[in-house]
Amino acid sequence: MKTLTNFQAGLNSRPTMLATNQQRNAREPNRGKLDPGKTQAKIRLMRCMVRSRRTSFQELCNHEQLLIRLSEDLVKDIQDIEDSSALKVREMLQHQDILATIMDILEYSNKKKLEELTAEFEDWKEKEESKMKYLEQQLEQLNAKIQKTQEEVNFLSTYMDHEYPVKSVQISTLARKLQQIKDRQQDELDDLSEMRRKVLGSVSRQIHMKKQRRLNFVVEKALAPHQEALLQRTRDTQYLLEHTKRFREVHPRHGSHPQYPCGRTATLLDVRPWATPPLTLILGTLHCLLSRLCPHIDPVLSSLDAS
Repeated sequence: MKTLTNFQAGLNSRPTMLATNQQRNAREPNRGKLDPGKTQAKIRLMRCMVRSRRTSFQELCNHEQLLIRLSEDLVKDIQDIEDSSALKVREMLQHQDILATIMDILEYSNKKKLEELTAEFEDWKEKEESKMKYLEQQLEQLNAKIQKTQEEVNFLSTYMDHEYPVKSVQISTLARKLQQIKDRQQDELDDLSEMRRKVLGSVSRQIHMKKQRRLNFVVEKALAPHQEALLQRTRDTQYLLEHTKRFREVHPRHGSHPQYPCGRTATLLDVRPWATPPLTLILGTLHCLLSRLCPHIDPVLSSLDAS
């Protein structure tokens, strides 16, 4: 900037110097008396020089204006370049500050991560060392077991080669004897079971017969005072059955004739052949009848059931 200012000041002072030189040159002919021809020649020469100097001066002024414009444009361009450079430098400084902050943050985070990873690595290393120690112990135990198993295998191979055939024959003989003993025991158990079944059947029959005899005796003893009444009831029942039979023969439509069914009457008069009731039903009926006729007989029946 200072150089351009000095250059412009020099260009502005040049016309003043030219005017001073022209005045000096105009005064010199008046000092001495010269010839008119020479004077005229000098005047023409001076005029030509003045014209040429004016032309040069004009060109110089034009060049000066051009240089001034160019210098102003150059100054403006330089100023713009300086401003843009300053902005860029400011932006770069801001970016540098941001990058420095980011680098500090990243450095701090990386340092923390490195510390965490180092701690994790130490923990993992300790765990792996403990695992390795445990695995080494397991390996030693397995080696001991393998050694022991190898010794047992050697012993068993020796045993299989020498003692096993003899032991195998003895075991087979003992197994056959044991099976024979089991078979004999099973036969004895079957015989005992059959004997028990026969004895129990015989005892059961004897008990049943004894109970039947006692029951008959008790029934006869209990029914002796009421024998006449029972006989009379039996005769009445037989008489009723005979009259029912005669009534059916005389009036078939009121009986169970297949051509003349009559719902309620047929049901009442339909006397079908009876099947022999079971012994338990007979005994139960007799027990109820005896308990009604002779209340004092219940203790006797209870004693018979208990025996």
